[in-house]
Amino acid sequence: MSLDILSGKFVFSSCAAAKPPSKKMVTFLAAGASPSTPSRSTSSNAPSLRPRRVRTVPSSPTKQAPRPAVSSTSGTAKRRVRRRKVEEEEKGLGGGGGGGECVPSMEEAPISVATLYQNGDPLGRNELGRCVVEWLRQGMRSMASKLAAAEMAGDLVPTALALEWGSAEGRLAFVIQAQPYLSAAPMPQGLEALCLKACTHYPTLFDHFQRELCDVLLSYQHQGLISDLRATQSWRVLEEMANSSEHQAAVRTTSPRRPKAVHSSIGISLKKVRLMQTSIEEFVRHMSDLLRIERDVELEFTQLELNAVPMLDDDSKPPKPVEYLVSHGQAQQEQCDTICNLNVISSSTGLGGLHLVLFRVEGGHKLPPTTLSPGDMVCVRTCNSRGEGATSCKQGFVYNLGEDGCSITVALESRHGDATFSRLFGKSVRIDRIQGLADSLRYKRNLEALMLLERNGLQEDNVSIAVVATLFGDSKDVVKMAKNNLTDWDESSGPDLNLSERYAYDASQLRALKLGLNKKRPVLIIQGPPGTGKTVLLTELIVRAVKQGERVLVTAPSNAAVDKMVESLSRTGLNIVRVGNPVRLSPFVASKSLGEIVNCRLRQFRKELERKRTDLRKDLRQCIEDDSLAAGIRQLLKQLGKDLENKEKETIREVLSDAQVVLSTNTGAADPLVRRTGSFDLVIIDEAGQAIEPACWIPILQGKRCILAGDHCQLAPVVLSRKALDGGLGKSLLETASSLHDGLLTTRLTVQYRMHDSIAMWASKEMYHGLLKSSDLVASHLLADSPVVKATWITRCPLLLLDTRMPNGALNIGCKEHLDPAGTGSFYNEGEADIVTQQVLNLVHCDLLVID
Repeated sequence: MSLDILSGKFVFSSCAAAKPPSKKMVTFLAAGASPSTPSRSTSSNAPSLRPRRVRTVPSSPTKQAPRPAVSSTSGTAKRRVRRRKVEEEEKGLGGGGGGGECVPSMEEAPISVATLYQNGDPLGRNELGRCVVEWLRQGMRSMASKLAAAEMAGDLVPTALALEWGSAEGRLAFVIQAQPYLSAAPMPQGLEALCLKACTHYPTLFDHFQRELCDVLLSYQHQGLISDLRATQSWRVLEEMANSSEHQAAVRTTSPRRPKAVHSSIGISLKKVRLMQTSIEEFVRHMSDLLRIERDVELEFTQLELNAVPMLDDDSKPPKPVEYLVSHGQAQQEQCDTICNLNVISSSTGLGGLHLVLFRVEGGHKLPPTTLSPGDMVCVRTCNSRGEGATSCKQGFVYNLGEDGCSITVALESRHGDATFSRLFGKSVRIDRIQGLADSLRYKRNLEALMLLERNGLQEDNVSIAVVATLFGDSKDVVKMAKNNLTDWDESSGPDLNLSERYAYDASQLRALKLGLNKKRPVLIIQGPPGTGKTVLLTELIVRAVKQGERVLVTAPSNAAVDKMVESLSRTGLNIVRVGNPVRLSPFVASKSLGEIVNCRLRQFRKELERKRTDLRKDLRQCIEDDSLAAGIRQLLKQLGKDLENKEKETIREVLSDAQVVLSTNTGAADPLVRRTGSFDLVIIDEAGQAIEPACWIPILQGKRCILAGDHCQLAPVVLSRKALDGGLGKSLLETASSLHDGLLTTRLTVQYRMHDSIAMWASKEMYHGLLKSSDLVASHLLADSPVVKATWITRCPLLLLDTRMPNGALNIGCKEHLDPAGTGSFYNEGEADIVTQQVLNLVHCDLLVID
């Protein structure tokens, strides 16, 4: 039996069907390859490529000659055991999870994420090293076992699973589904960055998954649990996935990608549409390369952070005594980023499938003074009682700190019920805060957005086709779409906006409102310099958009910016829902979060469910000797858990469907919970000048039209790689679009209400071409005008510029930048900090309350 999985085809030759193969080998062929022997070839036109043979378990018997279950004393079983032992010795591992850690060899040490090239070929030992390959194998083995076990239990829904993996997001959906199983196995110490990169490479993951699924199903067949692995639903799911277009596109390395054919459905010629598609493909290819470059730099920085976590050798002494690590009594203790001597207490599942693990300090001690707070990224390691000998880490983030001061809950990147809890239970654990940790989910979702843009951007069924055509077409295309009445670039002819109940708008704000409420305008760029009332304007725009029947998605690059919009919209009476990790939400927006709303609706249901569970547990204790009755009660308890899960999904769907406004971060908009609620009429991205362009396409592709608000003259997107920055990753979509079509897409807010005219004019001249004006309310306002502030030279001075350079151009003593020795990657300047401190003290002496 030959399996050409990577090319997207399952090849079952007549020779293989007639009799079992003579050698206990399964041949896995590379993309487009064919077997070398004529008897196993399926096509005479197939290219002659050398097949890659991989050692696996013996091939399955055919239906004509069913193979009996193999006893533990048979020669085949003994040979299989011997082969397993040889493989384990080659890998240098102490068995499947019970032995020591894999130690990289000298040949593996030079492997770097920057030199690792990813294409359509699976990565193996030569590229990753045996330790990373074994880590991948363990994770995919767990995923394959879960799939096969679900079928044996009758819980597998093959059609839905195959459709999900074979959808437009199929390969990325598979990668995302694989992450919890990979995270359940600790990464090899010192190779975390390499693991993080390999775990996002679809061909590598699928290559391991199909091998492990074959191995698991063969073991079931040898045990007599199934008659033929090819007749199982699990195998059919794998076959449908391998035959999907997404899989074939992912593993195709010799022939170019061929996206779906485009059609002239936007009022312009088919030739121009094809030119647009070519521009999109070039853009996606370029941005994907830049994202990979940036990802490599993030991974290298993450590896440095993980390596910088204090590790103690056998002969070294701990930097602090044990009492420091577990006690809370010394007032002189500084706050630390590490907590040792923790024990696992319990494990639970949070809303959305978060795996929550509760840790408590040994001996009832208090937690030490710590900088850890909810939302901080951490790594969890096992160690001895002195914090020494920490093993490879598991990633997660702090969920909360216990009110008793003795416990901490961490949300781990793994599934509840996997082996994570058993690996940590009964051991001493340490938790270390990681300053900068590469976010694999953000990277995958950015790539996913680019893939969807290339594949569906100009398709007739794409709700955002007008947005895509506007941003990738030329000025003639935009004019042609307007002539065909597909778009409209004029102001809205709606109600009089001068009669606002919340705010009196100036002329530039009124123009922005009228343009933003035009349903036929696909793109609007609102440039809002500091103090021009952008947040107030967006709030009013959202309120009026909802009144005219539109469903709105509001996003921003940071949680803080999203929470600011939530706070502003909370006073409007709209039905709003904040989607995102509850740990990273501000306390004042918690009542509007999806988790809080769902928990409130399910409170009575959960109360009744817990009552039923209590009664069933009582019955279970009374009939423990009756196996059949006890099994029935356990099945009822299991069903109650499924009922709760289904009720949660149903409630989440209802909450999001009923919401008039949904808010999330840019990457959070890729959450399946948001996408399954359907498309939006309007997408608004706040602080768009601080977001990289791929992240903006995540929400844009979910709406019929979009508004980008921000100011590209202020903070730019954060990009670590100089090469990616020079390549254009640091240029936001807001900045790019503001210059398109002779400024047709852009409107600017020109009146500021925050600062003295002297400050505003300096900013206006330097960055806004002199267009920024000051409102009469603040143009001449000084600190000295306040009745509670003393009138001195500093309170009468509206603008003070301090130069830290001497007349000869050299910096003043102490005003040189230094790299933070803590390894955060930030710079500090003690001389400038001293100058700022002195000015703040001068203001405090004038009775001015200074707020940080």
